[in-house]
Amino acid sequence: MSTNRRLVLTAMLAAAGLPLMGGCVYRPLYGADSYAPDSSAALFSQIRVADVDTRVAQQVRNHLIFLLHGGRGAAEPRYEVYLRVSDHTQLYAANRDFGGTTAGAATITVSYDLVELPTRRQIASGRRVGSAYYDRTGQSFANDRAQRDAANRAAQDAAEQVRMAIAADFAKL
Repeated sequence: MSTNRRLVLTAMLAAAGLPLMGGCVYRPLYGADSYAPDSSAALFSQIRVADVDTRVAQQVRNHLIFLLHGGRGAAEPRYEVYLRVSDHTQLYAANRDFGGTTAGAATITVSYDLVELPTRRQIASGRRVGSAYYDRTGQSFANDRAQRDAANRAAQDAAEQVRMAIAADFAKL
């Protein structure tokens, strides 16, 4: 057998065996894991997100609820997530010709506590930060709207990070 044929045959056998070896290492984060009785989707459906009191915190809460269980409430909550949300806006890029700043950033900081409801025991806690940038113009209403839209995008970013952190927290249990 020639060297090229051996090389091709070895490559084909290796490629055929890759799907068999790939499933042994990783566990799905978003999908249901048929081997585990408590998949992440089942755990997420048992999490209730506590009420919040500001507009930006409500944006974080709404997106987190959507990420955890598609917008439906937790049917039989076993866990509850408490959120503390703060937001900050900063202006950048002063331009002499424009007469003001031309860019800004909205930063949302979310601290969370994951509590088991029957025992009121804190399972996990953490802090995540989301940010988004926006352009400023000479129009005040457009600037206000751009700042609000950036805060909403930053809130979604922070909610996605909190969801990933909760998934990691459950993986440690």
